[in-house]
Amino acid sequence: MGLMTAYYLAGEGAAVTVLEKGRLPAGSSYGNAGLIVPSHLQPLCSPGNVREGLRHLLNPTGPFSIHLSPNLRRWAWLAGFVRNSTAAHVNYAAGVYRELAERSLALHDELARKAGSVYEYAREGLLCLYETRQALEAAAREAEELTRAGRPARILDERAVREMVPAAAPSVIGGVLQEPDGKLQPAAFVSWLADQVRRAGGHILEETEVFGASFAGKAVRRLQTTKGPVEADQVVLAAGAWTGRVAAMLGRPLPVEAAKGFSITYDRPSGAPSLPLLLEEARVAVTPFADSLRLAGVLELAGLDDRLSSARIHAMERDLRRSLPGLGSLKVREVWRGFRPCTPDGLPFIGRLRRPQNVWVATGHATKGIFLGPVTGELTARLLSGSPPDSALLKALHPNR
Repeated sequence: MGLMTAYYLAGEGAAVTVLEKGRLPAGSSYGNAGLIVPSHLQPLCSPGNVREGLRHLLNPTGPFSIHLSPNLRRWAWLAGFVRNSTAAHVNYAAGVYRELAERSLALHDELARKAGSVYEYAREGLLCLYETRQALEAAAREAEELTRAGRPARILDERAVREMVPAAAPSVIGGVLQEPDGKLQPAAFVSWLADQVRRAGGHILEETEVFGASFAGKAVRRLQTTKGPVEADQVVLAAGAWTGRVAAMLGRPLPVEAAKGFSITYDRPSGAPSLPLLLEEARVAVTPFADSLRLAGVLELAGLDDRLSSARIHAMERDLRRSLPGLGSLKVREVWRGFRPCTPDGLPFIGRLRRPQNVWVATGHATKGIFLGPVTGELTARLLSGSPPDSALLKALHPNR
């Protein structure tokens, strides 16, 4: 989100400095599945996810788990999450996401025309695979709704799935091809973005962590960092899962919780699929890249706890082998974990804080970050330049809501 905002601001001639506490590409912008998903508009908070979280509450390898703790802020966040997990709110949030998705998809296409094949952008569809009749029938109904809404989704029987994914197990009984969807290589995308920011005159300070701020009246005037003080007229807070912590440092705590996710990257096997897959029952994504294959998933509400669980990794690999036994030999290249920034109502925070009055926020996209990065950057840049979009959208995304 920070790089995308810097990209659009620098393109308008603004003097931009990006502060990155690690080295680029980093964080969830590095290790995610790289999916472009205009077909997936539901917010994280939904009745189904609450049921899933309760069902796996004591299961350390479940696809969606909640770690209980004495942290009162997390309990308050969970209360808001449950309160917003209603059918009415899901419909409302999906409408907001639809507006963001349409614009972000157009911007992704535009960026890819500029970048060429640098980060393997392709929109050849996303295939969702199902192993139970009930889940497939529900997906088929949703596919019909998506098609009526202008986002084509094709229902595939077992034979058609096998033709597209020869590695699929006999237990896979069908699938839904989300035709507008696609993928990109996230680390390469982030690296390309950083290069574009630098070429436009922007500065990127890596290994630079913010630990304090100085104020002048109601505004932040200087950030204290591990590389010395940095002055700014305007500050964009796009710190991902650390946004709540940094916002509190600036005097305005925000309810952003970290949801840990995992990925395993393999050398590309002989039986790799030609397009990205979602193994729906396992709730994991399988994304093929030029020389690798990435397995990504799990949503673990556990705060900023970066411990790796061998049981969790083994469970993901078992799911992969069960659903796609024909992949061939798998050689692990990297095991990764990172944190998704999540809000209690499932919608991102994009807008200006009431106080400090020169601090803007762009975060909270949960599992949709790589897809919604372009529209978030463009929207934040427009806000900073004084040309805001539709007020109803701003109200839905406002960090003070």
